[in-house]
Amino acid sequence: MQRELTPIEARGGVVSGRIVMVLAMSFLGAVVALAGVWAAMSMAN
Repeated sequence: MQRELTPIEARGGVVSGRIVMVLAMSFLGAVVALAGVWAAMSMAN
């Protein structure tokens, strides 16, 4: 059986979840931006 989380522990989980989500969105944004630049450069040639 799992013990109950304290409010501080629960808040820490929410914060770390948000950090992971922000990192994932940043990574996806960078990939999309790089793909856009690559497509633009390949069309220019």
